[in-house]
Amino acid sequence: MPRPKPASERPAWLLPALIMALSVVVGAVILPRLGTRLEGAPSPDFSLPVVFGGEPDGRVKLSEQRGKLVVLDFWASWCKPCREQAHVLAAVSKNNSKVVVIGINVSDSPAAAQRYLAEARPPWVVLEDSDDLAAQAYQVKTLPTLVIIDREGKVAAVRRHFVGARELTTLLDVLGGA
Repeated sequence: MPRPKPASERPAWLLPALIMALSVVVGAVILPRLGTRLEGAPSPDFSLPVVFGGEPDGRVKLSEQRGKLVVLDFWASWCKPCREQAHVLAAVSKNNSKVVVIGINVSDSPAAAQRYLAEARPPWVVLEDSDDLAAQAYQVKTLPTLVIIDREGKVAAVRRHFVGARELTTLLDVLGGA
């Protein structure tokens, strides 16, 4: 069995190459998953223009919803899971008057969003985040993303995937939304 070479006989580039490879793995895989923890933190405020279901040319400021249980639905018209998420939100919110759903359209053209909204007609107000300010504040990297904000204005839950009716109902029940 061959013995490993002593450190003095290894190529000089080996240790820096290993350190570089480890840095790439940590930077690309581990750090993005850590991120800033939103759950339990005060919800970032925003004021966005209404594009459907509210006052024409109106704006909605999130902080004005304090005292209510709020579900933020980040979506785009081209996102098939977002369309499925809208059906779940409609069914769950239909039987739950204690929950306010606010749709936030991101990564979409205004014309495509309007075509979808004219067809789907969601029973909640929809806002346009054309500058991605709200999406950045809530660290939206995938669609759909749901953010649930409790009555005190804190982020209670963030789900960066499609959320089924059972999971959504359970989350809302825990927060007193049933």
